[in-house]
Amino acid sequence: KQWYQRRVAITAGQYKDFNVTSVPLMAVADHLGQVCKDANDRFMLCRNDTGNDPRQCLREGQLVTNCTKMFMDKVYKECKMPFARYTTCLDLNSRKHQFCRTTQIEFDKCLLEKTGVSREFTWFQDKQVPPHQTWPEAFREFKSDVTNIIKH
Repeated sequence: KQWYQRRVAITAGQYKDFNVTSVPLMAVADHLGQVCKDANDRFMLCRNDTGNDPRQCLREGQLVTNCTKMFMDKVYKECKMPFARYTTCLDLNSRKHQFCRTTQIEFDKCLLEKTGVSREFTWFQDKQVPPHQTWPEAFREFKSDVTNIIKH
């Protein structure tokens, strides 16, 4: 993770555009969220501090793009075939991850072995829901927590 952060700062402006469809981004979303956390956090803080005006945060946005591009390059280089199988499965199954667990496990294993990045589950997958609380209630609680965090 650290080498991504150092390299992103050094290569600011190297990548101008990054053309990728939603399926590959969905496939690496959990991994990408970890690897590019600092760049994403800086961008969101900038947006929040400037009244949600993205024009004021172009440099921070470019760092997010650079980090994403570098990580995707690494994924393509190190885990091309497991990644291709997983994204193809997602594409053929209406982007529903539950139908692609076998290829997801293969891809996750490859990324862990070759890059050291493991899939860490999001709040929703780790959240323990009390027996008297439904998932929609848990989601509303989470959403209000996030809103309060962003306000402060």
